Amino acid sequence: MRGWPSLAVGAALACALPVPAAHAQSRGAEWSPRDDEALPSHHLRSWAEMGGGLLLGTAGYWALMRRNAADWDNPRPLSRFERSSWVLDNNSIGVNFLGHPASGGLSYSFARANHYGVPASFAYSFTTSFLWEFIIEFKEKVSFNDVLVTPGAGLPLGEFFYKLGLYLDSGHHDSWGYDVARALLGSGVALDRWLDGRPPPKVATRDNLGFSAAIWHDFSARYGATEVSSAGESSYARYSAGVTGRLVTLEGYGKASSFGRGFYGAELSSFELEAEASRYGWGLWSAADTMLAGYHAQRFVQRPSGLSGGSVSIGTSVGFAYLRSAANRYASVEAAVSKPGSDLSYHVPNRREQYGAWQLPGLALDVRLLGSWGSFEASARVQPSFAGVGAVAFYDWSAENPDAVSKHILHRQGYFYGWGGVGTLSARLALGVFRGGVELLYGAYDSQDGWDRHPEQLSVDVPARGDIWRYRASLGVAPRPDLTVAFELGKRRFHSEVAGFERTARATERGVSAVWRF
Repeated sequence: MRGWPSLAVGAALACALPVPAAHAQSRGAEWSPRDDEALPSHHLRSWAEMGGGLLLGTAGYWALMRRNAADWDNPRPLSRFERSSWVLDNNSIGVNFLGHPASGGLSYSFARANHYGVPASFAYSFTTSFLWEFIIEFKEKVSFNDVLVTPGAGLPLGEFFYKLGLYLDSGHHDSWGYDVARALLGSGVALDRWLDGRPPPKVATRDNLGFSAAIWHDFSARYGATEVSSAGESSYARYSAGVTGRLVTLEGYGKASSFGRGFYGAELSSFELEAEASRYGWGLWSAADTMLAGYHAQRFVQRPSGLSGGSVSIGTSVGFAYLRSAANRYASVEAAVSKPGSDLSYHVPNRREQYGAWQLPGLALDVRLLGSWGSFEASARVQPSFAGVGAVAFYDWSAENPDAVSKHILHRQGYFYGWGGVGTLSARLALGVFRGGVELLYGAYDSQDGWDRHPEQLSVDVPARGDIWRYRASLGVAPRPDLTVAFELGKRRFHSEVAGFERTARATERGVSAVWRF
């Protein structure tokens, strides 16, 4: 289902929930994120934004009727209540695991900006997605994966950009450039303040960027140049550029204080975006994570050299990940896609790296240690996961079974839907002017069988398995505290197995990078 990203925001289910008591910022008091979150929820505004967004999406859907007609199944109206009308669709991984999460994140962030809590905002995002899939796209079967992924992966994306909106809203309101950034990156919060007619927040304590110190931040920008080596292929250069951000609204986080307490309002959020390019093409990597609830303990003291002490946050988090890239070339992949395959008109071999995932609630751990010697920071996640995973081994199977018709998503897009688990780890160490770091991700998945969009056309619903492994380690120096120049070593590996046929794509990466933290 091609589904247009909805601009709607609000909380249909949330309207039945109790409205939190107003907690207006008292005169002369320092603003904090709690002041915005404690304001009365805007029920009517949320409904209006939901309706307006869905109407706008519907207009776009019918304006592109010829394109969308390719997905029309014309099911009987009452069949939508039958299991057979709930299917896994055949859209690209970019639509299903980037476009839909972005739409869900937008809906969720606007609901949060309308002063709903995390559960109610998720309920709104889910309801918006459900209405789109179940009612507005009435000429198509219901896309089960979209109903799951849109609000699920949208939550960590939306929570980060809601926090970013609060952060940007706390700046000096005296620059058109700032106003543009605030409108584009924190739309929901900016719109809410404008519609309410509320004055700018009162901020006395500002951070190094000029925004409220009540929201802890860690931003970075990265540029890298890498030599990529893969068996059977000549080495080539790949260039990348990206940004990362981490925002925390937990009161007292990272400040000179000692405390330990539980939290349950998704107070810790992170986001990253990186583009890469080589002579073969380009690609995009994105990820987000939000710790929904847990326990945080810290003990920091202010010394002449800076903060000293440590903190630990442990809880449960949800995440999002997306990779689609044509920037890398693998001999094993080229051999697979060049094989003769099915004569089906929609059998289109895909050589791109493909991975998109909604990381379900799992275990999360963050650690920070600061001292005169330097610093150490680490973050680890272990989560169940629903994903789309590239499987070039399918083309080996298809070459041996040219008359067979299997999963439409494999024939059309070269990936499968699957359930599995993922583990991630990131760490960085600073010792004087020396810097070190590591990032890794491993996920393994088994295909979801039996939910094909056109099961009556299949001759065999072939099972598939796949895993992805990525890591990047760095070692360098900091010519100034906010800038690191480093050598990097990394690997990528994508493995797939389809009915006994296996393919592995593996590359080694060596290069240099510059990272600016601000």
